[in-house]
Amino acid sequence: MFQVNAGGRPKILFATVAVGGGHVATARAISEAIEHHYPGRFSLRVSDYMEDLGVSSADRRHKAFWRLALRYPVIARAGQRLIDSFPRLTVAGQRRLVGEFARMAAVDLEKERPMLVVSNHGLLTTGLALARDRYGLSVPVLTYATEPYNISAYWADPRAEHIAVPAEEVRRDLIQMGVPPNKVSVVSYPVRQPFLSAPSKAEARDRLGLEDRFTCLVTLGGEGVGGHPSRTIPALLDSEAAPQVVVVTGRNKKLRRVLEESRTPGLRVEGFVEEMALHVAASDVVVGKAGPASVYEALAVGRPVLVTGYAGLNERGVARFIEREGFGRYVRTPEALSNAVARYADSPDLLEEVARRSRDLDLAGDTEKLARYVVRYASSRLTELRPARA
Repeated sequence: MFQVNAGGRPKILFATVAVGGGHVATARAISEAIEHHYPGRFSLRVSDYMEDLGVSSADRRHKAFWRLALRYPVIARAGQRLIDSFPRLTVAGQRRLVGEFARMAAVDLEKERPMLVVSNHGLLTTGLALARDRYGLSVPVLTYATEPYNISAYWADPRAEHIAVPAEEVRRDLIQMGVPPNKVSVVSYPVRQPFLSAPSKAEARDRLGLEDRFTCLVTLGGEGVGGHPSRTIPALLDSEAAPQVVVVTGRNKKLRRVLEESRTPGLRVEGFVEEMALHVAASDVVVGKAGPASVYEALAVGRPVLVTGYAGLNERGVARFIEREGFGRYVRTPEALSNAVARYADSPDLLEEVARRSRDLDLAGDTEKLARYVVRYASSRLTELRPARA
């Protein structure tokens, strides 16, 4: 039986990896949505789980590789093509990497006994499946795959208990890679509550101390290395629209220091910010790489997205989605970026059209749908595990 906290609430653990920003963002989105729709019913915790357990070697290697891939996207794309060509070998290789994690996770979870673990990273899912097979882990584990397009084989462990995905395309891909069809369910993509209830543009600018004029928000991802900042920022500052430019540099302290020391007029520099929804709300246009979480967060606030690059093949699918559905543009050159910004600055109707299309997505409804799915899944697994009465 699962344990409850001191307040009598069953626990749900969201196991994630703080690499980039997308995994943590979706874990927090589901957690916040559960609290929003089931207030006070559950004890919810989001954990950078490998790091929190002290599995330092595997965690450091993975995070270092992803930072390298963000700086050199060709590595991410070539790597995904390779591992997707041999999904069984990919999963087998991952099992060798996560042996220590599997053992430590089994000990931790059998002690803590949460009602459910929600894993939103493929490496963790493989480790938790191994913990069940090798060490007898009995705590239910639900995987949420964070990729709405071109999902990678590192999610495709056939021994995973169950995988919830945001789109039918992703379900088909995982089945083709070897995951049994009865282990994959299509649900939806979540967005954090602050983006679903963002303030007005005027209020956001006032709270941030920004001028009330056309504003571009440049997001460089959690690591602060995506989206080609060396080309993107000068193109915006030199645009005919003469926008106010706000750059969020994430964990990239070196870039933040360089930009701050430049003392460029019209440029505001931020580090890793918690109130990203406020910054998006204060903007007219969001500029950056095609990370699914950051793109859907911008759309939740009704802002167009100008994609300046992508890392993995999953992000290429996001860039295509933006262009196909009229939510922005994939701008491949500084000139194209400058022209796109000028077009939005000169056409308020275009901004309103994107806001209307974004409302039609009903991201609040999708987020609620996923939260309720997670709670139902936890309840159903609890019923299955409860001993039958004599």
